[in-house]
Amino acid sequence: MSAQAERVVDSYRHRAAWMRAEARPTNPHLLSKALDGATHVTEFPCGAGHFLDAYAAAGVRVRLVDASWPMLTVATHHAREAGVVELALGCHFLHQLPNVSDEDLVVVPNAALNQLVAQTPLPNVFTFLRQAVQPGTRLLLQHLAVDTPGCGFYTPTLVDGHQVRDHRFRALDGQEVTRYRRQHHTQDRSRVRIEFTYTSPGQVDHTTRVDLALPSADKIEAVLTDTGWDTTHAHTRSGFCEVLATAGGSR
Repeated sequence: MSAQAERVVDSYRHRAAWMRAEARPTNPHLLSKALDGATHVTEFPCGAGHFLDAYAAAGVRVRLVDASWPMLTVATHHAREAGVVELALGCHFLHQLPNVSDEDLVVVPNAALNQLVAQTPLPNVFTFLRQAVQPGTRLLLQHLAVDTPGCGFYTPTLVDGHQVRDHRFRALDGQEVTRYRRQHHTQDRSRVRIEFTYTSPGQVDHTTRVDLALPSADKIEAVLTDTGWDTTHAHTRSGFCEVLATAGGSR
């Protein structure tokens, strides 16, 4: 476990209380295809739970895995409200992923791949995932599309260092929160650090930083192939590239 991964997990401790209100996940276009025929789904890293309503509607068993217990606590409440029929939890870092041989589908949502790859080389990420599943398991990825106008928390064309107000939401305790964002790319634009500052009346401002790697879609699909995955579908939507892949015959 790297010190960087520990810092990432610790940074979410404060945000967990309002993560559900803050999140604006984009349901993947390929999610319904991925869920077709599935009975058991793992979402990793799940945060506060991204697609629980879709899982509940599909009637699948759900395993939520994240390295942050505060996030898993929020995700548990979210799953119950969504009506998930059967729920399991796991608190694990990427390199500690348990065997999920019963799963039909593993979902890596909402640019989580970009954050994982900022901590762990891309081939290692896909190898860890491949080692955790059986042949035939599907993998749905939702990663940043770097050649689009962007999504709700990343804008490729935003001038580095320029702060924008990009989100206002009401936390579950009724607190009004305004989020400001600025970003800084590396010189080769292979990575970006996004700085979020949260303000609320009568409260001390809170700032957190997220580091994201920005591999191209072609690079991701090539490394998937090299690590034992077969890409079956790809789609671009709302600032995200989606990839649906299947685990090959050997680990």
